[in-house]
Amino acid sequence: MEWVKRKIRFLKRRNEKLKLSPWYMENGGKLLEGLIASSNGKYNIPYRVFTVEELNKATDFDFTKSINYISRSAMWDGTGYYISGIFQQRSILVKKFHAYAKGDGAASYAVNDIVYTVQMNRHKNVLKILGCCLDLEIPAIIYEIGINYGLLYDLLCGRNFGNNIGRSLSWSNRLKIATDVANAVAYLHTAFPTPIIHRDLGTKNIVIDNNGVAKLVDFSLCVALPPGESQVEVDIVVGTKGHLDPDYMTTGIITEKEHHVEKNELSKILDPIILEEIGEIEHQLQAFSRLALRCILDRGADRPYIIDVAKELVRIQRSAHPTQRSSR
Repeated sequence: MEWVKRKIRFLKRRNEKLKLSPWYMENGGKLLEGLIASSNGKYNIPYRVFTVEELNKATDFDFTKSINYISRSAMWDGTGYYISGIFQQRSILVKKFHAYAKGDGAASYAVNDIVYTVQMNRHKNVLKILGCCLDLEIPAIIYEIGINYGLLYDLLCGRNFGNNIGRSLSWSNRLKIATDVANAVAYLHTAFPTPIIHRDLGTKNIVIDNNGVAKLVDFSLCVALPPGESQVEVDIVVGTKGHLDPDYMTTGIITEKEHHVEKNELSKILDPIILEEIGEIEHQLQAFSRLALRCILDRGADRPYIIDVAKELVRIQRSAHPTQRSSR
């Protein structure tokens, strides 16, 4: 555990030298504990620890003040606001957690977000983390982002925060987004010693970049299943209404089949834009609908695993009509 001792000594020296906030050591300690627990102490930290002054300068914004962030937000989700900026000639997004979420629990959720995003950082369908800021009561998270982007929720609902993505969500766009997200979640479930369950998968946690690539974001509610176990029971049920597994809501037990969409939420997928394309994509819509109906079954045991969902979505994508493929 010499690696851990070196990191702790580094945090103490940095705190003494720069006279950072009283939260720096506390948040830094929580972050180290999280990284150690998730990787057996072997995980290298491939990101930067930003000072609050660096963030203020990069965004022309004061992160130490408790003010309304909406006016400066490039986008926002259920847990925080995203402020855009430029750092060392790179476009960044800084996630500032909601002010009402203060307290030890909120800081722990932020640290959880950092820990799991770092582990997922190399996946092409995860928003890339550059670092974090530990000087604030609730740590801020810094992402690298392109020029044009938007939350899937904003694109579907027409909410505009000036991010200017300007992308029409045709059927092929939506099918690609579904495939991208399924691949990221399948990676969460299969690429680590034990499956990691997201617990809050929804349109506000999916960023669409200018190339139409979906990027999963916000891992603050993630839970890893215990080694050798297929489920874990939690004290508090959290997540977004309309996306919670009925079994999880009533028992507090999480499994790999925790992701669920209510029938009225599924109906929102079929909007007039898609129905205008019904001719050439009808066979894909039928296959997708059959898969979707399996995913909204009430009993988790009856729903498919996400790895099987991802494979089926790829198969549906590849079944595109020749004119669809030539128009891409």
